[in-house]
Amino acid sequence: MKYKILAFFFILTLTFFKAQSQQVRIGLAPEVNLPTGNASSISGVGFGGALKAEIAIADRYAITANGGYNLFLTKNKLGTKLPNIEAVPVKLGFKHYPSPDFYIEGQAGAAFHIGGASKTSFVWSPGFGTYIKTGSSNNKLDFGLRYEAWTNTGYGATSTLKTTSFAFIGLKLGYTFGL
Repeated sequence: MKYKILAFFFILTLTFFKAQSQQVRIGLAPEVNLPTGNASSISGVGFGGALKAEIAIADRYAITANGGYNLFLTKNKLGTKLPNIEAVPVKLGFKHYPSPDFYIEGQAGAAFHIGGASKTSFVWSPGFGTYIKTGSSNNKLDFGLRYEAWTNTGYGATSTLKTTSFAFIGLKLGYTFGL
């Protein structure tokens, strides 16, 4: 049912925003993630990478699809090392360009946890970024900053820590290919 609602929203959005110039971008970016709030008591740092596709639906608007991998190195709690947190987040989003090289975006989706933390979390993520031109007019460096939260009831089968959200600040410096 969730997928039908997402598909309906995607089709509805494409219907209301007539594409004036179909521009497609594919981006690949490594990430450094800094846990915040309750998550900072579990992990000090996380690393990952993401692959993002973007389809322009109007001059200043685009739909995005993002998939990646995140690994959070956990801390010792009461002399016991918690298992690292690994997840594969998959998100759909909407991006707005107030200027040609600056963007604001929001994404939502699911994080599929790997290993001991095998629950699936709801993901939401607002962020912003900028493109830095390279030698090619279609390819650019992408610097982005986002807040991301994974809503769940707990992380890890051996962890006694129960939390409603695992949140972090994500920093990326990637490369975007304009097609």
